[in-house]
Amino acid sequence: MASRNSSASKARARRLQDVGSVALSVWMLTLALPAVASAGLDLTHAVERIPLPGGGPVALQVEPLASRIRLQVRDPAALARHLRHASRTLCPGVGVEGDAVYIRCTSRLISATLVPHAGGQSLEVRHLQVPPWAGRDGLPQVPFDPSRLSLGAPCPGDTPAGAGECALASGHLQRAEERFREAREGPGAPLAALRLGDLAARAGDLQEAVRIWKEVSPGSPFGRLAAARLCETDPRCVASGRSAFLFASADAHPALRADLVLRRARLDAFQGKALEAAQALAPEFGHGGGCTAEPQLCRDVLLAALREPGARGAQALALYLAVPSRDRGPLAVELAAAAAERAAASGAPVFAATLLSAVSGQVGAPLLGDHLARTAELYLEGGDRARTGVVLEFARSRLPRSALASARWTRIAAGIAGRLGGPPARSELAGADDELRAAARAVAGARGGPGGGTP
Repeated sequence: MASRNSSASKARARRLQDVGSVALSVWMLTLALPAVASAGLDLTHAVERIPLPGGGPVALQVEPLASRIRLQVRDPAALARHLRHASRTLCPGVGVEGDAVYIRCTSRLISATLVPHAGGQSLEVRHLQVPPWAGRDGLPQVPFDPSRLSLGAPCPGDTPAGAGECALASGHLQRAEERFREAREGPGAPLAALRLGDLAARAGDLQEAVRIWKEVSPGSPFGRLAAARLCETDPRCVASGRSAFLFASADAHPALRADLVLRRARLDAFQGKALEAAQALAPEFGHGGGCTAEPQLCRDVLLAALREPGARGAQALALYLAVPSRDRGPLAVELAAAAAERAAASGAPVFAATLLSAVSGQVGAPLLGDHLARTAELYLEGGDRARTGVVLEFARSRLPRSALASARWTRIAAGIAGRLGGPPARSELAGADDELRAAARAVAGARGGPGGGTP
């Protein structure tokens, strides 16, 4: 009897503790929300228009976390010459990679569009006060399991809010919007308001998104998520102490934590803390994690971490090696290239070359020559002339003779023949052993410890 009374008392204490936590959360949200509720939507610091020459279509891709804009055109060399001094403020750097021109900007907080005008078009670049909310590296959308939120059965769902969430997860955005509008009245209303705001932001209508997010009750499980979204659109909130509470995920509903983790990591990456962001996202790459819903964003963050200078970038190598299916999917080639340079700098050139070899089949024709040449150079640097020769033969079957006649490939061929005075060729077995040891050293160095293991 005494045992039952004790259990009942503990249960009541837990319920009171839960109620107290919810009350505290609601109270803190009400303190935080006034700061974001009045957020102005004029979020542009500066605008620059860069006239583009005629001569064919232009494909635009903005890469905010890389601080660059990609323009794919018929004649990239000519466009690069035209743009060399076109921007003196926001995006002064210009370079050519394959069939594209890359414009490097001075900030990650950028957006860009092509603006038509009489006689041609211009590239309009905006320097924002907050990270871009739409497009690449925009606000994430992590689907929720409706059954874990008491919103009906698992997908495909049997309530309007649950069916909307399932449609969102499968990429059917119009169907999702229809279901969420049905759910505006009833128990699914807070989730419906949150998601309708998300869809508006994804479409670029931030003003409508903010209006709808303000309707989400702070007392609902989605109140924290709505406040976080409002904070993401207010530079004052992002810079204030309130943001730490809004994006904290430890005390959030378990089904909602991944949403907050991705949002906090995204903000950290945009604020120059890509390594910390990648470390926070590492568990989300697993099955069912938030990165399965937002692979582009998560890999962009990891790529930014690998590109950080010095020891910080080296630490990201271990994170990359732990990513499932890292040699497939979004940014597989770019990630492998960045990781390979980190491995080479850590004293594992053969392992670095192996990383590049794993993605060679995914490299587009305009970039294949440079990719194969770098792979061959790394194998040669590690003394593995046999694999260098394999890469050279592969290059001969894929590249034009003019490319193979370059000074770079001439040096590679001389190295294979032993005319450069490099390390002697090794046996296949010894090379494999050395590669494993070098990979272990690279991982250990990335982790900052004396141990480590092979990937």
